[in-house]
Amino acid sequence: MTFKDFAKGVERLVTPVSVGTIHFMQGFMNLLPISVQNKLMENTSKSVPRMGFVVEPYSFFIFYEITDSEAAQKLLPEHFVVEKTAVFDSDEPKYYCILGVFKAHSSAFWGTRLEFYVVSRDTRSNLLTWSIIDYDTNSISHDKKYGLRSPTSSDAVLTINHQGVLYGDIRRDDGSRQLVFEANVTAGRMKNLDQRLWLEGNLSVGYGAELSDNSSDTFSLKFHPEEVERALEIPRSSFTLEENTWYREILAETPTHLVCFPYAQHFLSDSPGVTSSLKTRDELERAVNSVDFKRIPKFETSYFKPMILGGMVLSFVITIVLITLLLLR
Repeated sequence: MTFKDFAKGVERLVTPVSVGTIHFMQGFMNLLPISVQNKLMENTSKSVPRMGFVVEPYSFFIFYEITDSEAAQKLLPEHFVVEKTAVFDSDEPKYYCILGVFKAHSSAFWGTRLEFYVVSRDTRSNLLTWSIIDYDTNSISHDKKYGLRSPTSSDAVLTINHQGVLYGDIRRDDGSRQLVFEANVTAGRMKNLDQRLWLEGNLSVGYGAELSDNSSDTFSLKFHPEEVERALEIPRSSFTLEENTWYREILAETPTHLVCFPYAQHFLSDSPGVTSSLKTRDELERAVNSVDFKRIPKFETSYFKPMILGGMVLSFVITIVLITLLLLR
């Protein structure tokens, strides 16, 4: 499948009206118990096993060397171990945590997102894995611990000005986490990326022990490999870190690498609870070439009607109970 056809196909899976409606409906879904929310998401994934996921230009990745590998290991679920990796293809492998900041539009959400990863290895598949330990976003999200989650960082910002200065300002609403930085991307130069981290790692993505409820599930992304072959290496002299309070107890004092993708990346993502189990570049290319976008259903709000109905019924029952208790006083 050509780059053009794949990119257009992924973009067409994202419909702004449906995404907006899902955002609105999420408030009703929160009325349901988390276990019920997770079950309904799994059922929805059976109908829509793939989602369009577009990372917009100027996604930014900050690499910190891990100073306490034992503490980092405790953040991972069973079957995952902290693993050394290179960032660019000429680097010496080290143990890394990554702060990834990006704007994305997908079949289910639209907004700015910060994810904190520990680079690990899945001992079952031997694949390098991006383990999402925690995240902040100004959009809705889903994980096993919190279910269908409201925004955690209402005022999150990632933007770039006419001089090529990228501004990132993501502060958790409860004040517990902050990341604020500036980077002049015009000072960067394109370099070849380490393919085990950037290609293999995107075939095996999972959540940390807390967010996954200690589950070892992973999911895969389908994409043209060329979209992760090269990126900008940003000099540290062109980067200003104003504040970072993410897991400082296990990170080196300063970042080792700064990576920026100055172009959009188009992914076909497994839905929650689904995994494509891709392991190699050849398998990825075959999977991309076999995609038939005409047969991939879009996320529609009708899939979430049971959640809304359940939430409304639960709210009604609670209201009746409260009124009854007041009358009996």
